Amino acid sequence: MHGYMAAWILPDGITPDFADEEILFQAEQKYAAVTIRNPFCAPFAVIPNGYKALMAYMQMNGIAHCKKDGVISCFEKEYLRDDVWYMDVYIAAEG
Repeated sequence: MHGYMAAWILPDGITPDFADEEILFQAEQKYAAVTIRNPFCAPFAVIPNGYKALMAYMQMNGIAHCKKDGVISCFEKEYLRDDVWYMDVYIAAEG
């Protein structure tokens, strides 16, 4: 893999019963995002190209990538809607 890690976003008031898992908290953060339809048809091309397109959009629009401690730099969310898989790609944005 490419150094991936897994995480859950927990709703307020939910405390997991995981004795050996690390729990991190992040303050509110802005993200630039793009949605990819059928990301697993060719995942090693489609997903990286989604990131490249999003980074190009950010650069063209003067949106700086937020790279600081305590902020998740980028992440993906997968979901199924109407029998089609989607992936939202998020990159942390300054501002």
